[in-house]
Amino acid sequence: MSAIKIKKLRKQFGSVEVLKDINIDMHDGEFVILVGPSGCGKSTLLRTIAGLETVTSGDIMIGDSRVNDLAPKDRDISMVFQSYALYPHMSVERNMGFSLEVQKRPEHEISTAVNKAAQVLGLSHLLKRKPKELSGGQRQRVAMGRAIVRQPKVFLFDEPLSNLDAQLRVQMRLEIKSLHQKLATTIVYVTHDQVEAMTLADRIVVLNEGIIQQVGAPLEIYDKPANLFVASFMGAPSMNFFDAQIAEKAGAKILRCTSGTELTLGSGYQHLEKGMQVTCGIRPEHCEIVDAEYQGCASATVNVVEPTGISEQLYFDFEGGNFCIYSMERTGLNNRDSINFTMDTQQIHLFDMQTTLRIANEVSQVKTAV
Repeated sequence: MSAIKIKKLRKQFGSVEVLKDINIDMHDGEFVILVGPSGCGKSTLLRTIAGLETVTSGDIMIGDSRVNDLAPKDRDISMVFQSYALYPHMSVERNMGFSLEVQKRPEHEISTAVNKAAQVLGLSHLLKRKPKELSGGQRQRVAMGRAIVRQPKVFLFDEPLSNLDAQLRVQMRLEIKSLHQKLATTIVYVTHDQVEAMTLADRIVVLNEGIIQQVGAPLEIYDKPANLFVASFMGAPSMNFFDAQIAEKAGAKILRCTSGTELTLGSGYQHLEKGMQVTCGIRPEHCEIVDAEYQGCASATVNVVEPTGISEQLYFDFEGGNFCIYSMERTGLNNRDSINFTMDTQQIHLFDMQTTLRIANEVSQVKTAV
């Protein structure tokens, strides 16, 4: 069993509390990603699992064993670092098998384990090379191979792709996901890259300031962010936000924005009290450019156009904030051009302005325009 259970975990450095009451159950064979901004505590949490940091209080269980007091070498884990940490004077083959050499395993056992891992990672033809003769992606695969040969209960990855260029990151993401499918071993993976988190994870743990903000499947977190922080952090480009007040018109609840713009709310929000202040969020892909004749559309002036080849991102000011529309079409628009747009109010997220928590939509909404 390689399930991990973390209960009431706290970690302090002096008077600074870095991890605050962390509780997570990671299932056997699950791919769990810890994500959040710099300084949120995700690497510290990974290092406590590895035994590289002692915990202030709480328990870490790997399988049926409490490992708080075990040295890293006794926890049956393997860690892949951002810096690769390869021995420059050793061949790929020796780098991958060195941990087994230290354990004084038989030579034929080491060779079999190394060759098997090399085959999985496509390194068989590179075994005699030194690290300096490899590309960044190949070095990272060697670091992964070194972890695989130990056949640990748990793999720990600490931002392993940060030093790679964009194309290699995509390639390595595919290789790591394929590796997990082949090995079916529990993986705990730290990254600040939300694209990595969305594409790789079975479940994502979002952290901020040492506190777990939300735990869930990637699409659950994307579609139903628990609070304003998760909504703003997860998604690229990030969610658009604006403030509004719950008002009533013709017997139905509406959003009345600061500028006076009114948005119709579906029946799922009819329970909200009139006068309640809310923060509204909508993702860029749920906004659409329309003709000026479109009834109820809003207008704006484009500040920046970002073409990506297959899509465009248009940025403009709306309700006192920076807004973005993600378009899968080439609009032909330029900076300072005027546009008209609508929002799919079925996709609007509401957050309590005081607590920043998401306000649940009780039923499905009807798609309407601005």
